[in-house]
Amino acid sequence: MTNPDIRSLITSKSRPKVTRRDASLSLKRSQEVEEEAADKSEISDADDSAQTNGEPQELQRLQAELDNLPQVGKRLAVHLEQGIRADLLRVCDEEEITPETFIEAAIALLQSKPELKEAVVADAKVRLRTRKRAGLVKRTMALVQKYSS
Repeated sequence: MTNPDIRSLITSKSRPKVTRRDASLSLKRSQEVEEEAADKSEISDADDSAQTNGEPQELQRLQAELDNLPQVGKRLAVHLEQGIRADLLRVCDEEEITPETFIEAAIALLQSKPELKEAVVADAKVRLRTRKRAGLVKRTMALVQKYSS
């Protein structure tokens, strides 16, 4: 008996075709997978039809819950001073929260405390002037180096 080479095995049309896997995370697909598992464990057809009939109610309940939860906006790239960035990450790690939720909570708190918001805005304006000055100094240094070479 001769052994066929690997190339002929790969290109052979006699191999069974495998159906493509649906990688979507849709609720419908996950319920189909659950139904297939139920069939394999010999759950009766009556039980399967009861689950299918409850599907729209469950979707409506989940949609109503989602409508009452806050909607997340687009990603915002934020550049922070190195020490403050490290402090933020340390606090978030200790409290097991994300930097995004920490910032959201801080802004929500500032909105409820106008005097604290004024102090934070005043500090932010000082920091902005400092950053602008740092940018101007860096550009000036780059120009001096370019023309002194």
